[in-house]
Amino acid sequence: MIQTRHDDLRSYQVGPVHAELRGLTVSDDREGMLEGTPHLHRRFRLMGIEKAMAATPHLYVHDLDKVRADAERRVEEWLPREAVHARLTSWWTPEAMAEPGHTALSVMWFQTPAQDPFAYLATIVRPLDWTSLAGFVPFED
Repeated sequence: MIQTRHDDLRSYQVGPVHAELRGLTVSDDREGMLEGTPHLHRRFRLMGIEKAMAATPHLYVHDLDKVRADAERRVEEWLPREAVHARLTSWWTPEAMAEPGHTALSVMWFQTPAQDPFAYLATIVRPLDWTSLAGFVPFED
């Protein structure tokens, strides 16, 4: 797992909104698989994504349509094995929101071990619309 200290937060431009990276986890997408095929791995990956989307509000999965299409095909090529989860926050809040808080967005994607997850995150989030994807998180006392 890659971690940064609070004073080392990385900043990202997400559409018109400035956001800070609060957490980034890189894990082995094939962990726990003792046997299988590339096709089975694709189906397990899609099931894992659907479970994560149900459990995590405001989760954006990069290339989700491609992942779904891959799960339907019988392809004998292994997918990239690293699953990456990032959590971003911003001080931007919807105008209608009267209570104090911030907005948050989780992003998930898959990559090879050779790719830099921080640089790849920047390319994923730059064209996104933070205002429609992120969720409001009120401050708790």
